[in-house]
Amino acid sequence: MHFLSHYYTELPADNPLFVTALTIPDLATGFSKAHNSVVLKNPPPRDTDLLHIHNGILRHYAGDKWFHNSPLFLEHLSLFSIAFEGQGLSRERLRLSVIAHLAVEMMLDRQIMIYNSNLCRDFYDKLDRADESILANYFDYLALEAEKKSFLSKFQFFKQRRFLFLFSELENIVFALNRVYSSVTKTEFTDDEKVKFHTALSNIDMKLRYSWQEILKH
Repeated sequence: MHFLSHYYTELPADNPLFVTALTIPDLATGFSKAHNSVVLKNPPPRDTDLLHIHNGILRHYAGDKWFHNSPLFLEHLSLFSIAFEGQGLSRERLRLSVIAHLAVEMMLDRQIMIYNSNLCRDFYDKLDRADESILANYFDYLALEAEKKSFLSKFQFFKQRRFLFLFSELENIVFALNRVYSSVTKTEFTDDEKVKFHTALSNIDMKLRYSWQEILKH
């Protein structure tokens, strides 16, 4: 799941540290390796604040495991891939299944934004209220210095940029897809491909408008 969907599926959670911890696995570079080798092999912290962070991280991975095995997610993954191919996008040049995965998650965040932008405001408000010194203490508790530096620097940018609000416009979804995909594969979308992705997403958008809540229900 993407950032806002993680928050939405954990509502009515309102502890700023817990909510912020939902973002840690996606913001801290290489955190999944630390999760498997360190987080899961250490006892939960006794300190209440650190425990909120710990539980938020665990809920992130539990949420992803549920979501990525959900029949509705797999159904929409296929729907997006077919829509991309239908616009003439090439599987030989682009890994359309990877892009479809990213697109499903970002488009669900878009639906939440359109449905109730206050949920996005509440999400960012909780991030702003999370005490960064306590967040740093959690990483120190597990001796994850590199992950701490990575998270705290990206967390600042994430809060300042507030890019989830930009998902109200489809071209910003295409921009985000290109940015994430190119950062991993070093292959950028051509202008023609960007138009085709925009058209495919536009065709799917209204279908999601009526199904997104069912997809995220568990």
